[in-house]
Amino acid sequence: MNKVNSYKRWPLFSLLLVTCFFMLAENVLASPYLFKTDSSSAIESLFNDAKTYYETKQYEQAAASLERALRIDSEHPILWHNLAGIRLVQEDWKRAANLALKSNSYLVGRYEKMFKELRMRNWVVITLACEGMQDGKCARKARNRAQAAARTLGY
Repeated sequence: MNKVNSYKRWPLFSLLLVTCFFMLAENVLASPYLFKTDSSSAIESLFNDAKTYYETKQYEQAAASLERALRIDSEHPILWHNLAGIRLVQEDWKRAANLALKSNSYLVGRYEKMFKELRMRNWVVITLACEGMQDGKCARKARNRAQAAARTLGY
């Protein structure tokens, strides 16, 4: 079976994946990723400060709070993801993509099983950053990775 025929068999599935992708993209931009780990109270406090700053559109203050939290735990994928989201909102495309990649690099070990969705959300951030840089090849690759991650989650 050639590639064209396989796409004809799954038009609704493809449409569903694209719809889920754009819904996730809106969700990534709408609010920070929820904090779900056994982190120290200092990190949680800084994360909550960052969330408050983010909600009031004080993006540099939000970023500064997350950067302080990262000085405590530099391998925390949620902190990196949220910092990537802030840079995305600020249209700092390259930094947003790099920070999301860094978040993905820490989704191993203690975080691997807990945050499968975070990996998908990071690929959505990377896709949006690539689109912001008008890099179609990068955006296609990142979108494919986001969609593959969505399929593993049952979306």
